[in-house]
Amino acid sequence: MSVWRVLIGCLLLVGLVGPATVTAVGATGPDGTTAQPVAAGAQAVATEPGAVATELQPVAAHPEPVATEPQPLVAKPQPLATEPLTLTTTLRRTPDRVGEISATVSVDIPDQFTELRLTMPPNVTVIRTEGFTQSADGTYEWTKASDTPSVTYRVKANQRVENGQPGADGQYRFVDTESWAVVRLPPQPNVSGRITTQEEPPVVRETQIAGAGVAGDAIAFLGDYRLRTHTANGQQFRLLIPEAADLRAEPAAIFESLAAASDRLRVGDRDEDVFMIAAPTAEVDWAVRGLQLGDSDFWVRDTERLDTPANNWIHEYVHTRQDYEAARDARWFTEGSATYYGALLTLEQQRIGFDRFQRFIATGEDQPQSAAVLSEPETWENYANYRKGALIAGGLDRQIRLATAQEASLATVFRALNSHDGSVDANTFAGYIERVAGEQTAREAIGATTTDNLIPMWTADEHAAAFGQRPAAFDYRFAGDDPITVTDDDGTRIINGTNVTLSVNDTLAVEMTVENVGGTVGDYTLAFQTNDTELTRDGRLDPGETATHRFERQFSEPGVYPVRVGGEGLTVTVEQPGLGGVPLPTDSDIVSDIETPGFGVTSALLAVALVAGLGRRRG
Repeated sequence: MSVWRVLIGCLLLVGLVGPATVTAVGATGPDGTTAQPVAAGAQAVATEPGAVATELQPVAAHPEPVATEPQPLVAKPQPLATEPLTLTTTLRRTPDRVGEISATVSVDIPDQFTELRLTMPPNVTVIRTEGFTQSADGTYEWTKASDTPSVTYRVKANQRVENGQPGADGQYRFVDTESWAVVRLPPQPNVSGRITTQEEPPVVRETQIAGAGVAGDAIAFLGDYRLRTHTANGQQFRLLIPEAADLRAEPAAIFESLAAASDRLRVGDRDEDVFMIAAPTAEVDWAVRGLQLGDSDFWVRDTERLDTPANNWIHEYVHTRQDYEAARDARWFTEGSATYYGALLTLEQQRIGFDRFQRFIATGEDQPQSAAVLSEPETWENYANYRKGALIAGGLDRQIRLATAQEASLATVFRALNSHDGSVDANTFAGYIERVAGEQTAREAIGATTTDNLIPMWTADEHAAAFGQRPAAFDYRFAGDDPITVTDDDGTRIINGTNVTLSVNDTLAVEMTVENVGGTVGDYTLAFQTNDTELTRDGRLDPGETATHRFERQFSEPGVYPVRVGGEGLTVTVEQPGLGGVPLPTDSDIVSDIETPGFGVTSALLAVALVAGLGRRRG
């Protein structure tokens, strides 16, 4: 990213809005990160992305290259030797008008300007001017009474999900509360004017916060906060933790996970600065679990975990590494790849076992998302671009690895997409796969992305064959010869079979063995579930290692209790002594436990699709 420079002819200067970065300096804390106190404000200087060289050309035809930098207004610009025209936007909270913020644009005008006009963006309310006056055409003209005139306007800070989305009422993408705000940087005015010289001054835009807060290149936080920083792989990760947030994951663990993801994800240049906000959840019903905007800004709910296949910290980070323009028939790859790599990289970090990874990715096989055609967004039901998209992305990754003897992967194609000139469509995507892995794999890709064909979920053995070392995977089974017992006033008796009858206040005991049948060390969670209650045992095992756990449950009420433990099922009938038995349950009485694909529980069906929006807004 470099400074946006807009070249000026003798009569016209056009201002452009550019992204921005923030630099923070502080002392190193005991956890190895850099702690920043609550700041009085932070300044962000506009920059632009640099060009990425094309490394692979697709076999299929692709659009003509498009320019990657703003085009000058004159054919042969001269060296920039004059002072820049600088527009500094200062954001302020407006506690008396919750839901809005104010923006003051101050213009530092070089001497060669004789006229200067601002054209304000739509949907803002100008509340004050200094050194500008409104003209008949609605623009604001410089009165020359000040070399640093300004215009102040109000802008709505709250952004809800689009109208018509199910369950959208009260759910936010950006919000201003009574004490803090997470906002999208507001639109800025365009600039025109006259100058007296032939030299062409650049236009520089900066953003700063009045009071406590930090502005990134696309998102800002206004309010009290703590800042942690970490550097890895040429990237600086800045984690802003609002005072109102209750961060579930430790900052050091978040940095560790993202640094590992940064290293493993070899898909092109990395942004020098990644700006992250832990969005408070106590006061706000967020529409999504996270949202990425601009080049490398994103927020994630403060409740998000790292030990889940739906690792949203990695998901949003993957979006910062996506530097391509997707055509309509390739849009699925944006969320599908972020969902897939969020799970895969978490698996490779050994934060989850293969069984959880497998269940998560396999949701793409379920109806109705499995019937979607990924190249046709109108067919995306139940967030098929996330769920089926992750399954297809993973399936293609495995096939590419097998076809190339692990010399290439989906990341090779991902990198080529990032270097592609022009829009990436379905043919371009398949063309790169053919270039990397051959015609057969490309046919599989075309079938899986332009029809409702599926690439089925793969097993742990198939994963090991394609990805190298077999990941941790756990087998759960009854322990020994007599794993189930019942203890009553007369002692303990052994139960044969999985239908257990006992009396009120008797104690059921079940012993289970866990074995790591995978190829790497890993963590497991063994659950003993009875109706709405759950007991768990956690552990960590090396490959081939086993552990045994004992669960006990006393039943104080008569009834029929379905019990699930490590994939095994029991039916426990509890009788009141002397009153006879109770009927066995039907299938509809037994509740199965399924791990849903990380979109939360109450808002699972809404949360994920809402991040797919305009421009580079992602979730």
